[in-house]
Amino acid sequence: MSARRGKKKDEKPPPATGPGSRIISLPEPLRKKFIKRLPDGKKVFLNFSTANMKSLPIEIYDNEELSALVVRFNAENNRLKRLPKALANLENLVDVDVKNNAMTSFPASVSRLKKLVRLNITNNNVKKLPPAIHKCTSLTTLLASNNRIRALPKNVGKSPSLAYIDLSGNLVRSFKKGAYETPAHINLSNNRLTAMPAAPTKKANIKRLELQHNAIAFVPDTIDRLSRLTHLDLSHNSLDELPAQIGMVKYLHYLDLSHNSLKAIPDEICCLGPALDTLKLSHNDIVSLPDDIHKLRLLRVLEVACNQIEFMPQGTAQLAAITVIDVSGNKIKSMKFATHLGKLEHLYLADNGVEVIPDDVYHMKALVTLDVSGNGVRELPESVGKLTCLKALAAARNKLTSLPEVLGQEQLLTSLDLSNNRLTSLPPDLRKLRNLEKFHVGHNEIAAMPKSIEFMFQLTSLDVATNGLTELHLPKTLTHLTLSDNPLMVNHTDHRSTLVVMGDKDHLRNLTHLDLCHLGLDEIPPSVFNLRLLKHLDLSHNSIKSLTDNICKLRALEALVVCHNELDTLPAGLYSLQMLRRLVLVENGLSEFLPAILKLNSLEELDLSHNSLRLLPDDFGQLVKLQRLDLSHNELVVFPQDRIDVLASLYELDVSHNHIDIMPIHFPYLYRLKVLRAQSNDLTSLPGEMERLRNLEIFDVSDNLLTGLPESICKLPAIKEVHVNDNKLTVGFPKAWENLRARATLAYHDQSSVKDRPPQDRPKKPEESKPSPKSKRKGKGKGSPKAGRRNVIKSAPPAAS
Repeated sequence: MSARRGKKKDEKPPPATGPGSRIISLPEPLRKKFIKRLPDGKKVFLNFSTANMKSLPIEIYDNEELSALVVRFNAENNRLKRLPKALANLENLVDVDVKNNAMTSFPASVSRLKKLVRLNITNNNVKKLPPAIHKCTSLTTLLASNNRIRALPKNVGKSPSLAYIDLSGNLVRSFKKGAYETPAHINLSNNRLTAMPAAPTKKANIKRLELQHNAIAFVPDTIDRLSRLTHLDLSHNSLDELPAQIGMVKYLHYLDLSHNSLKAIPDEICCLGPALDTLKLSHNDIVSLPDDIHKLRLLRVLEVACNQIEFMPQGTAQLAAITVIDVSGNKIKSMKFATHLGKLEHLYLADNGVEVIPDDVYHMKALVTLDVSGNGVRELPESVGKLTCLKALAAARNKLTSLPEVLGQEQLLTSLDLSNNRLTSLPPDLRKLRNLEKFHVGHNEIAAMPKSIEFMFQLTSLDVATNGLTELHLPKTLTHLTLSDNPLMVNHTDHRSTLVVMGDKDHLRNLTHLDLCHLGLDEIPPSVFNLRLLKHLDLSHNSIKSLTDNICKLRALEALVVCHNELDTLPAGLYSLQMLRRLVLVENGLSEFLPAILKLNSLEELDLSHNSLRLLPDDFGQLVKLQRLDLSHNELVVFPQDRIDVLASLYELDVSHNHIDIMPIHFPYLYRLKVLRAQSNDLTSLPGEMERLRNLEIFDVSDNLLTGLPESICKLPAIKEVHVNDNKLTVGFPKAWENLRARATLAYHDQSSVKDRPPQDRPKKPEESKPSPKSKRKGKGKGSPKAGRRNVIKSAPPAAS
């Protein structure tokens, strides 16, 4: 017995890695925090999600027990630059998710994971997919959007199980016809494709193909060989014609060709009758549709908005299955083509030349939505009241002077838009419209609202802007109210006035959106501060001089718009509006930036343009969610040099028309930035690492004092427009300038070596002291955070000529 006990005492614990290794031997923090048992109690989930990690513990790849049990691997939202080849040691993996990292490659060894079903590498910097990815024989879903991938793997069509491939938002310029062999759904939208490859003679098994938002100018004549294709999206491309063979893709169920330059549709498209359900041709230059359109007997959705069509073919009236027709934005003068379509549910005829709604419109017994906005309609016929299924009627921007008495009598209308007409009054009894949820009658000539509007108990959105209303009755149920541009007065003694009683008990307590523009207000009506559910408040174009501290009572506020007023300061307690996402203070008298703004953690849009701001705070505080910042047309002389990384979420920045002379050296680290406007400043140079702005599409530094441009400006991967005109670029341009011209629109004319600006009174820059040897030994040299902060204060390095 004693010998046996001695043996147990001397027995070694199992190793953490290598043969015989067990999970229990892994470090305790790793086991407890990142290794999770799945509900079955047997399999394991490795979860490193959102852990701010640059690399993963190497033990996980060489632990024998873990390799046998782990089926899910999640490391999304980290800072990983790579994964090791040893990932393949986790041979039972079913799901791998590493989206939102910084990986530039993915290990080719993934092809050994025979049980892998789903792989997600979305939002990385991966340049190439593993060439043998097709050997992942169980893989059904491959998600690789928003990377730097330039091509599909050569043998991707040989993947036996692949059902969905998402490569949208990459740099793919072409793909091989072998991709057609996979019976999958391939998404190559938002790439750089210029053509579709010719289809193979055999083995074309592809079912769904999404190629929207590319530059495709050519569809091959062999497209009819894609015999199993059911869904084709070629919208937002550069097509000006289609091959007749597109009508031979016999199982095509969905076809989207919108946003191209098509002038005609081949008649053969009508041969798709046995299968075609949805046909989208909006935003082209099409003059007419095929006469045989009636052969599309299964067609349910027809969208041809924004073309040049004057007449709909007679066969349109025979589309027995049609439920949606959108012909908005054409030149159609008659809606007779639709009046006998018994199954039609939604008809959009906005912005055409229709002047008369025919009396036989009542034959459209299934009609739910009718939009005739932006035509020349002078009256609504009584027969509109017989459309018993009608729920939404839009007749804005016409010439209506009155409404039929029967409107709403036998209907359950929920939305009625009559704005921008010539109505002088409304029916006295609005109880017929008691089911309305949205009622817009803005921009008419209505002097008074019927008292019966108080009985519209379903009404949530009311727009009466730009009428002649001096008072109005309102239902208690409103959540959205637009009163702008009416002769309403704030009489504090009139307890029936809307602007006095709103927010009181039983008066608009549910309001979430309120527009009070163009009312001549010199203060915010006190009643507004009682609207504790208010999310959107627009007070533009008044004479308001102060927001007062009472604005801070509106804790639910998400958007505050006070443009074109007379504000010269903001309340110090503004920071308490922690739900605020949008703050727009254009054209006031603001001369100082209120520090309280920097504490608005939820702010996504800040517009302080057209004020008199001269200085900004040293950094941008807690504005980590800010996406759009407009500081244009101020008197700014400097842009903050410190903590610019706070603005990492920014995608649009406008500092144009100021006096800024230096762009911060760390500016290129705003890697999400898409639009940067800095024209009409005093800039003399640009930062050197411009290529880090990998999402930048529009860059405008025209009308500055630039004497040279950095070479890195030609390496901006997503750039579409560069404006450097009206500077001092007389010595030359970067070496790769011609290459940049081939892929972006450039403006670089009007250069002058003698151009100058009046001197500005700028704040003094702090003098830099050289780091002592002692500080270097402590790690405070070039690469340390403190040294980085000193570097930020430096002016930008001279640009290359």
